[in-house]
Amino acid sequence: MTDSGAIGLGTTLSDRYELVAEVASGAMGEVFEAFDRVEGTKAAVKVLRAEYLADESMRRRFRREAAVLKALDHPAIVRLLEVGVEADGLVFLVTEYVEGETLAQRLSKGPLTLGEADVLVDALCGGLGAVHEHGVLHGDLKPANIIWPTQGAPRLVDFGASKILGLDRLTATGEISGTPAYMAPEVLSGKAEVDQRIDVYGFGVVLYEALSATRPFHDGHVGRLMMKIDAGDCLPVDAVVDVPGAIAGVIAQAMHRHKHDRYSDMGELKAAWQQARQG
Repeated sequence: MTDSGAIGLGTTLSDRYELVAEVASGAMGEVFEAFDRVEGTKAAVKVLRAEYLADESMRRRFRREAAVLKALDHPAIVRLLEVGVEADGLVFLVTEYVEGETLAQRLSKGPLTLGEADVLVDALCGGLGAVHEHGVLHGDLKPANIIWPTQGAPRLVDFGASKILGLDRLTATGEISGTPAYMAPEVLSGKAEVDQRIDVYGFGVVLYEALSATRPFHDGHVGRLMMKIDAGDCLPVDAVVDVPGAIAGVIAQAMHRHKHDRYSDMGELKAAWQQARQG
């Protein structure tokens, strides 16, 4: 049994996963590097925060993340190994451990080259396309939720803000779930139904930041930030960094404030990117 109010390093879950290092902390819980005593390998363990254990809506979101990961089998998506509940009610999920750094960490050293962006587009458009085929929207695309392995292509993590089409609008409570700076205007305003184009938008923002190492929208006040996003009030990426106009055009269309003027899906975005790169 564990003390869910004091989960920390040295704790062993399911008599198997020993938590050895904290690697990330998010709105829903902490992510730890763990040692799998059965397999003798590393694993990643995400533990739902103690204050949310009695919150059924948060527990539902956590279970949803597990369900999404279990249903998806794609090289650009981390693989789920186990979902667990301790005797004291602590809830956690275990995924494969990916050696590497987040895209956010990578961008702290400077922007990606266009060649590196090609790899990002190829991997993430494929992974998000697979997610959408299952009727799921990621809903929280940002550099911190993309892992760039030491070897191999980028991977998507954190489906805690995912939306299952036809089941809910934003979250069970109707509250915004995700990171505002990367969210589509229709998500922030609630004025239009959401579909896969919210992830087209989010990935457009990620690409903008990947090539420029700066976010397109800045404001310390959330209300003003939302107004800027709703108005599409940002400089085009080629005004911030030296990139081809065709690439800037692809990013601008992916980030269009009106969803009907964006690419319809990730496949269309990928094709437009490839055409721009060949031009």
